[in-house]
Amino acid sequence: MVNENDAAPGLSLEDCLRAASETALCVVKDGALKETPAALREYFGASPVCCLVAGPRTYEAAGKLLQKELERAGFAVKSFVFPPGIHADYAHVKTALDFFSGVSDAGNPVPIAVGSGTVNDVVKRAAFERGLPYLCVPTAASVDGYTSAGAALLFEGFKQTLACSAPRAVVADTAVLGASPAYLSSSGFGDLAGKITAGTDWIIAEKAGEFGAPGAEPVDRKAWAMTQTPLMDALGRSVDAAKGDAGAVEALFGALAVTGFAMQYHKNSRPVSGSEHSFSHVWEMDGLSTEHGAPVTHGHKVTIGTLLTAAFTEVFFADPEGPPPAPACFVRPDLAAREEEASRAFSRSPARGAVLKTVREKFMGPETARRVNAGFLDNWREIRQAVLGRLPPYAELRELLGRAACPLTPEAVNLSRSAAIAAARRAQMIRNKYGVLDAAWDLGCFETVLARIEDSERYAR
Repeated sequence: MVNENDAAPGLSLEDCLRAASETALCVVKDGALKETPAALREYFGASPVCCLVAGPRTYEAAGKLLQKELERAGFAVKSFVFPPGIHADYAHVKTALDFFSGVSDAGNPVPIAVGSGTVNDVVKRAAFERGLPYLCVPTAASVDGYTSAGAALLFEGFKQTLACSAPRAVVADTAVLGASPAYLSSSGFGDLAGKITAGTDWIIAEKAGEFGAPGAEPVDRKAWAMTQTPLMDALGRSVDAAKGDAGAVEALFGALAVTGFAMQYHKNSRPVSGSEHSFSHVWEMDGLSTEHGAPVTHGHKVTIGTLLTAAFTEVFFADPEGPPPAPACFVRPDLAAREEEASRAFSRSPARGAVLKTVREKFMGPETARRVNAGFLDNWREIRQAVLGRLPPYAELRELLGRAACPLTPEAVNLSRSAAIAAARRAQMIRNKYGVLDAAWDLGCFETVLARIEDSERYAR
């Protein structure tokens, strides 16, 4: 089990960039847009044709200026601006592919994503399908996906991370990042805060893996040093990002970039994604939107998922003697009964088939379940101490998120409190990535934990 005293020290942005497997350059500074021509020449070959892709707002925020800089430097630039309302759906990848196909291959074309998370993921996947390295120009410190390999997109109704390469170069102008709407910076802060519960889930997964649970893996010391060791300090330095504080915005983007480099190094999202992201994915598949119809940002969904996961973890580990009791009527379902539960939970979702496949992958037979449960019970105090030692008390976490202008209640993202808590049932089904939701389900106390959260005033505020 990871011990902070034994782990490698936190690594700098430069150290983490060196650990990344695909990104060769990451510039984060005021005026960085002016360095894009030099980055293109050094990392993409001589005189590439630039395929600049943006949204309407991000083109105004940075795309227009970048296009002028590139043309002034002698580059040929073709631009495509998505209409308003682009969201993280694979359908938009096809649009980007059509744009790339309309640009001559002469001159080694380079896709350039100018925007926040959605534009980046769409361009990232489209560039991958064309076999082209791409350059990322972020316009907000809003997500950790800028520097990651893989694109989080809705595909056939299921929110999933599609395979693709990370950007070869990232050019982040802090003047552009700082001028972005405050809600995007608070969204990025929420995404970064989600690494807290991703870390506690990883501690749980490491022990579960020792007991033979599927979807579990040991903690990687270097990935932990990249993401977890510096996390609370990074959150403290970036808490004022939504206020437009230049230093906080730069700190926030740097910390988010590092999490992407950790995913490149580790080859999956385990270091930075846990149960809080499973909540977010459920709501993304539901098409969660505000009262005005605009999609709730990824980071704000992660924020609510982080608070719910923190509450779940606190309740699960509340008693040093052992987990909460299973309901008197609890009977561990066999695989057929579990498939039926999942089928009902996703009966109206196009993701139903994919969820059933995941449920089968993570289902444990009686002997494995007995061994895993015995392992948790025999090592309960050790696991509890390690997890609660990493998890800030719920009230402190909520206060920190409030200072960063993040949403603090399900109602703030157009969810009822009961519906948000109930989403835990579906969140536990959609990923074969062991965490606290799985541990509670395996020990039979899942419904007890949810009932205690629902009844508690501590988690109602």
